[in-house]
Amino acid sequence: MMMNSSTKFIFAISAILRLLTSFALSTDFLTQVFGLGILPAIRASILDPVHTWDHLEEACFLLKNKVSIWGDDEYRSGYHAIYAPGSRIVAPPLVVAFLGEMFAPLKSSNSLLWIVQRLLLLLADGVGAYCIYQIGKRVYEMENDSIEAEIERDTKICEKMNPKLSVVPEKLRPVRGWIFGLSNQVLDEVVVDETSSADVNGNADGKEQQSNGKHSTNLDQSSSSRQHLKREPILTLEQVPLLVSLLYFSNPVSMIANSTGSLRSIWDAFALTSLYYATKQSSTISKEGIPIKVKSVSSTATFLAIATYVDVGYAMFLVPILLWRGMLRGYQQKSSLKHQRGQHNDWKAVLSLYLCYLIGLHCLASLLVGGNSNEYKSVMIQTMLPNVAFVDQDQSGSVPGPSMGLHWYFFVQIFDRFRSYFTIFVSGVPAMFVIPLTIRLYRCPSVLAAAFQLLWAVFRPTTTIHTLTLGLLLAMLNPRTIARMRNASLISLFAVPVPILLFITFHRMWLVTGNGNPNYIFFQCFAYGLFVSTITLDFISATVKRDKVLRMVEKGDTIVKQDDDDKVEDVPKSNGKLFEMDGNGAESNGDMNKSSDEPEEEEQPKEQPNVVF
Repeated sequence: MMMNSSTKFIFAISAILRLLTSFALSTDFLTQVFGLGILPAIRASILDPVHTWDHLEEACFLLKNKVSIWGDDEYRSGYHAIYAPGSRIVAPPLVVAFLGEMFAPLKSSNSLLWIVQRLLLLLADGVGAYCIYQIGKRVYEMENDSIEAEIERDTKICEKMNPKLSVVPEKLRPVRGWIFGLSNQVLDEVVVDETSSADVNGNADGKEQQSNGKHSTNLDQSSSSRQHLKREPILTLEQVPLLVSLLYFSNPVSMIANSTGSLRSIWDAFALTSLYYATKQSSTISKEGIPIKVKSVSSTATFLAIATYVDVGYAMFLVPILLWRGMLRGYQQKSSLKHQRGQHNDWKAVLSLYLCYLIGLHCLASLLVGGNSNEYKSVMIQTMLPNVAFVDQDQSGSVPGPSMGLHWYFFVQIFDRFRSYFTIFVSGVPAMFVIPLTIRLYRCPSVLAAAFQLLWAVFRPTTTIHTLTLGLLLAMLNPRTIARMRNASLISLFAVPVPILLFITFHRMWLVTGNGNPNYIFFQCFAYGLFVSTITLDFISATVKRDKVLRMVEKGDTIVKQDDDDKVEDVPKSNGKLFEMDGNGAESNGDMNKSSDEPEEEEQPKEQPNVVF
């Protein structure tokens, strides 16, 4: 990663802030300042309770001690004790073996264990920041060779020669394209010419004031001129990946999550590493100028299989990975990408290896647990289902505590006989979006990755802010989509912290001080879900608009309704087709072979339609 001195300074300061945040949240500092219950409230909004160090310590405790079950004369030991009915352990066996038992010898020194755990999480975030930078850089390079980028370059060339002639009409451009240096809708301002105004006023003083209304109108038209606003870009497309990488490593949500014992950064690092290998080019050029094939199939499948083994929700990244690796490439060659050099076409191999590795991990886990296949099937249900569905923790009917989602509130409000229906229906809602979005947005795998993560941030059983942060950062890797988003998304983005802070406040009021109730928290969760849904839907809608404009330009059908002040003076040419438009933007049947060098004809009668070229 190419970094200047200021970027390195920001990363260093972020690392120091992470360690200081970990120290502050691991002591009684916040409790002394805000009172009892503030740390559990913060954890409820940021952490997934089944993906924490505390959860692994509980599993290790059951692993070392025998467990007895009510009504059973035998004691369970080993991994049978971890996944005994009522244990509430969701961590998979291999995670307990590698992360849980690996740090068991360090428990004699709590300070050393704390330091090692925080350094591991810091390393995971560093790996994630590097991977997300490389992913964004490669996405930019792939889009820079696409037809969409060529259309943007042609549009800028046409604007320099004649603003009225453009490949993409002004009304089809994004309003905020200037932020990233893209072609955008031009904003006009009226500039008053003081010299001409003074001359006109001086001449008017020596004359009689006749027809004052008509004279003032002519004065306004003669003393004013329309001038285009030219705004300098805030960011270039090349700077976006570095900015996203900085935000990934420096955002306070990730700092607080790691400080309170979240393991989500490690699983995100595995998923981002899989995307990192999925976006690598198929070949590179050596120093001698010889093309060398880059092997990344096995790495892509391995890291995604590990992330999916820990949390089944990461399987959603399989679709964009397969698109990057060549699935639906035949359709993309015809309509999306012009240059396919360095692209893969091995999605079948990636899919096969992914399934093999995932099955292999479960086979190793079954050997570790022991017993027959039915026993491990119950272990799989206990470790996989809570990650995709809101279910009872045990047979007593207890459920996970409040989170930023709405599942916990609806689950306790419905009758017991409807809970199975609720679980199946709500858990299946995210899966309903996969196929339609893939069919519509297969040209943009990076958009699909961000959209799936944002949807999962709304519908996952235990909704956390940490999940939302990754979705927003993946969305930022698509500046051409962000440029078309509306003001509602910007308002929702700045409004999200309000329900989060109120959730923390009301969580403490309900469960600690006793002067609140769950309805207070429910309305904050509802507002949070509403804001996140607004951002997600607007992000998907902006991508559809972007794809629609690209399809229109490819077909040559870019005729839009023009205002009276924006009439086209010449015939625009796009993709070898000529278009004629009248004052209302409708296509006309005028003479298209008429030369521009011929003298102007006399004015047609009023009953003839006025054709504007």
